[in-house]
Order: sequence, then C-alpha cells, then structure tokens
Amino acid sequence: MSKITQAARQLRLPEEKLLGDWIVTIPGFTLEKYRKLQRSRLSIISKNCFGGLISHTLGLPFRSPFVNMYLNDKEYIRFLRAPRVYMEEHLHFKETAWQSALKFNYPIFTLGNVDLNMNHYRDFDEAKKTWYRRREKINWYNLFVTGYTESEEVLSEFDALPYGKKVCFVPFKSDLDSAWYINLEINDGVPLWEIVNRYGNGAPFYYDPFDMLLYGKKTQLIDM
Repeated sequence: MSKITQAARQLRLPEEKLLGDWIVTIPGFTLEKYRKLQRSRLSIISKNCFGGLISHTLGLPFRSPFVNMYLNDKEYIRFLRAPRVYMEEHLHFKETAWQSALKFNYPIFTLGNVDLNMNHYRDFDEAKKTWYRRREKINWYNLFVTGYTESEEVLSEFDALPYGKKVCFVPFKSDLDSAWYINLEINDGVPLWEIVNRYGNGAPFYYDPFDMLLYGKKTQLIDM
C-alpha cells in the first residue's frame, strides 16, 4: 500500500481516493466514516504500539511519534498532563534493554522526566530521527489519546485528563466514561497489553474502530 501511495503522490492523485481492499471488511466501515477519518488528520497518542497498529490496519498515516515504543503507567499519565511541554524537550539516551521477542538491545531515552522505551528499534540514531520527524506531524487540534491499565487508580487519573477523545482499556468494569472493558477470561490468559495490540491488528475488533477514533464512541462488537 505504501508503494501505491508514493506512486499516487507522483501522479498528484489525492490520497483519499486510495482504499485498501481489506479496510471495507472491517466492522463498522462505511465510506462516509472512512473519508471523514482520513480528512480529520487524526493524531493518536498511545502508551504502547496500539496507535501504530490501528493506524496501519486502517491505512492511516502516522501523525504521532508514539509508535513502536511504550511507557509505564505513571510516566504516561505525567506526560499526558503537559504534552506540549514535554514535546519541546530533547531526547537523551539513558540505557539499553534486551528485547527478548526480537533478540536485540533497544534504546531507552528520557524526555524530561519520562522514559521512552523504543523497544522496536535496534538502531539508536534511527529511533531519534523517527521521533523528531513524527513529532512535527502532530495535529494538536484533533487528538485521540489511548492507554491500558489494570489499576483502578491509574484509570481514575486517566479519566480526569482534559481530552475530548480518550480511551483506556481495562480488565474490569467501571462507570467512568473513558473505561473500555475487555474480558480477559475470553482470551485464554493472554496479558492485557497483548490483547490491546491484537485489537489494533483487528484480531478481533472488540469495539467499532471508526466510532472510536472519530467520536470516542463506545460501540461494542463482541459480547463480553
């Protein structure tokens, strides 16, 4: 799809005329909603890989540097309380950590007093360049903020954040508007972070992804 998009740019064809055939099979798809999502220039701020995965699944460009990385609960909340301030900070290399799944060392950078675990980058310079390049693409006027937690305290802190569209996936039921329940029992012991990433990949879609990204609307697709 990326090669097709590049060719379309060279021919000066509008990108919104391109539509991957798999996208029309996604639950909740309508051409009207998809075009609206394309034109919205949405930026997804995500605690882990979910933002990049859902963007890839829906054929959307990355308008955020929060791709192929993760933060811990407390530091993610800290960042979300003053995102513009943090995004003016420079990355500083802290240390490396071992990526057991991919079998390489990856860099951990500090952004102010927040640690960014770039766990899908083996090339440290590439990680920094990609961060700064994508940082400039953030659309501060249309943000979708998402995370996940198993802590009711963290959920409460997340729910209090001043964002119009915010979703926190949790393995327990809650009356808070930003709490989106996922039943761990139907996933055979798979950890929550992996379930969230699977949802980003569409396997399966627990909630309508178009309603979620466009409106922050909770349209449940699976009985949990």
